[in-house]
Amino acid sequence: MRRLIFALALVVLVGSAGFAHAGPMVLTSDGHLYKVWVADEGLVLSHSGPDFDTEEALVPQTAGLGLESVVLVVDETTSSPFILWTDTLDGLSSVNLAALVDGAWFGPAILGGEDGTTITNADALIHTVTTVIEGDEGAEPEILETTFLHTVWWRHDNVTALGYAIYLPIPLDSNGIPLLDDTQAYDLENLLPFGFGCDDNPDVAGLTSARFFIGEGGLPQLFTPDFADCVFHLLGIDYEIEEIDTPEGKRRRQIAVFNSGDVVMAIPPDLDLLASKMFLGRDNSVLIYWDTTIEAGGDAVGDRAVEWVLSDTEGWSDIKSLPLEDDIDHEQAVDLLRKLAR
Repeated sequence: MRRLIFALALVVLVGSAGFAHAGPMVLTSDGHLYKVWVADEGLVLSHSGPDFDTEEALVPQTAGLGLESVVLVVDETTSSPFILWTDTLDGLSSVNLAALVDGAWFGPAILGGEDGTTITNADALIHTVTTVIEGDEGAEPEILETTFLHTVWWRHDNVTALGYAIYLPIPLDSNGIPLLDDTQAYDLENLLPFGFGCDDNPDVAGLTSARFFIGEGGLPQLFTPDFADCVFHLLGIDYEIEEIDTPEGKRRRQIAVFNSGDVVMAIPPDLDLLASKMFLGRDNSVLIYWDTTIEAGGDAVGDRAVEWVLSDTEGWSDIKSLPLEDDIDHEQAVDLLRKLAR
């Protein structure tokens, strides 16, 4: 792939004078904090932990980028951070990946785009799957373990088209390096054999985003709009064993597949996924919430609130509002919504 770099240990300290504002952050289970922020030279990855001072590394080929399109995930097994972003260079839009693996930069590598389409709203998820394959009697079982970097982004054919999501699962090798030659992208449009489209709904432009979750069974799930059918899909992601031929003979590998029978939800009006957050509730329900300012109600005008909508087997609830008051701050409001969805 063009612009692919694998550079040796370029962990450099970047002066804080170019600091603009913090972007995505990840806190791992062992207390390590990863952040991405913007310096004059480009995107900066910082890493701090319980037993050492903060380390900073300049992400290659990111000068001039902002934080609006940046996604950060961390593989806790290898302590490798992965940075995903969308960019437009010389009029060509693309989604890009860089990773700091064992002190060396992988990438940036272009995952998609550069074909005249517009690429926006990337998301990513790290997930490890282990499969035990029982051998013949008396033989040791074969244990396959693969970590996947699940990626998704939104693709517009032109400035007026609503577009669709592209899903790309990327296996990592035992060192944590992305195996880009072992990937297959999926166009997530027209997933149903029928549909009435969203052409009559002028508000769906704010829904051009797909999100990953971990479901109740511990497997990834992908929430994505499908404007050809004017529905949301909640696609379960599972894994299968595939046998392939190699110069050394046949070997088995794990591949990501979609579960059958995904959850389908009609697209409700007046939602904006780009300005909201969401999480999964019980029985694959989805709760979407966003911050707002109360515009009517006498003395309450100008007060802040959290609005939300919840899906269930009957469809979507009406939009409801939870005012933020002296005894309910934003964090408490979100906690109440999580308990409600569970």
